Amino acid sequence: MITEETQWCSWCHKYTIHRLADKNWVTRNEYKCTSCENFTVQCRYCKNMATHKPAQANDEKFIESIKTNWASECCAEHDGSIADFTKLNTKLADLVNYEELFERKSWNIVKAGKIAGGMVAGAAVFCPLAYFAAPGVASALGAAGLLGTASTGTVISSLSGAALTSASLAALGPCGMTGGVFFVSAAGAALGASKGAVISNNYFGAIKDFKIAKVKTGTGPALIFINGFLSQKNQDPSDWIKSVKKKYPENPYYYVTWESKSLYEIGSLIGKSGSVVFQDLIKKLVARGSKKFVQKLYSLNWATTITELLGNPWHTSMVKASMTGILLADLLARTNQRDGYILMGHSLGSRVIYYLLNALATKDVSPIQDVFMLGGAIDRTDEAGWQNAVKAVNGKIYNCYSVNDSTLKFLYQGVNALSSSPIGLGKISHKNDKLINHDVSSIIEGHMQYKEKFNNILSSSVMA
Repeated sequence: MITEETQWCSWCHKYTIHRLADKNWVTRNEYKCTSCENFTVQCRYCKNMATHKPAQANDEKFIESIKTNWASECCAEHDGSIADFTKLNTKLADLVNYEELFERKSWNIVKAGKIAGGMVAGAAVFCPLAYFAAPGVASALGAAGLLGTASTGTVISSLSGAALTSASLAALGPCGMTGGVFFVSAAGAALGASKGAVISNNYFGAIKDFKIAKVKTGTGPALIFINGFLSQKNQDPSDWIKSVKKKYPENPYYYVTWESKSLYEIGSLIGKSGSVVFQDLIKKLVARGSKKFVQKLYSLNWATTITELLGNPWHTSMVKASMTGILLADLLARTNQRDGYILMGHSLGSRVIYYLLNALATKDVSPIQDVFMLGGAIDRTDEAGWQNAVKAVNGKIYNCYSVNDSTLKFLYQGVNALSSSPIGLGKISHKNDKLINHDVSSIIEGHMQYKEKFNNILSSSVMA
């Protein structure tokens, strides 16, 4: 009789020995992983081990209830949580090789709809950190021991299945603890290793049009361009290149694309920045019978009108920017770029960078040299967040803002119910020598002008 199996474990994601714990004649045999000491059963579709029950539990009824849980049916490859066990600790020779981490080895049974159940519903779409806490991500953080104990006093990492997901979601809270810094820090602690890959696998594919292209080879820190709102359907880095080639002629360039459709939908409406545009939109909606949005003509109504017209791509983009930041942080943590990176983000691209920095702040060594944020759509008063972000930067964070940016005045502040003041309109409140606030109001008259005039900003004495 075979008393042990050497297979991949869906608890700890290690290739290790699983010793027979209970021989069953009707149901699958139970094993115990010698690495994490949790109990496993063989996946229904391959020889890898699926999660079964935790090593420690006090409630036998609870144990019985999770035996039939979805997580025990399939291994992490077949339930879609990861693409390939063997690639979780993959190191990338170049950032453009990122797809190696997500090349699927096994059929995603969940996506194929062959097994029902296991999905936790009710995550609030309008709260980025609640959206982050999809079952796979929440479970990865909880199983890694990054979320502490549940309200019952049970160690979250000792749970499994629905109980693990539920306790992890509860630990994160409806919008993430301390405004999201806790969540991002917990995720960041896993970057570049197997648990970070579980998170990345959950985000990759959820972010439409996510791609990293190498635009130019060279020497020195690599520049990474990240767009916000788009004025053209077809994304093209030529506007970035034109602006930076004088100051950074020899450096490598990378271009990150994400959520192109939503970013273009908003960008096409605000190309002619100013209140007239918003009022024209209101008039159009009145003609369509949407009078409830124009009872009072003030900024909040204008912003609400736009989001209604677009099917709310604004909140979608806010959420996806946060996800893109953490995904990109994990990829950077896996890549050996000897001279590091210089990040450049416009609008929501600055939001991507903000979450990227908060995640990388948990690492002992960060590859980020300098950061340029242009018309940033991220709160400037989040003291804890900015205090954390600067830890991930070896050089400076340049916040370029303009008081003439009516898009951020009306759209960003309006949609966020005037509860958040963006860095694109003023100084970041946190005081740190690494933070350089640069008022470019004399150069920038509207939100969509930043990239075409970025060369003028780079030439200013503040950037010397």
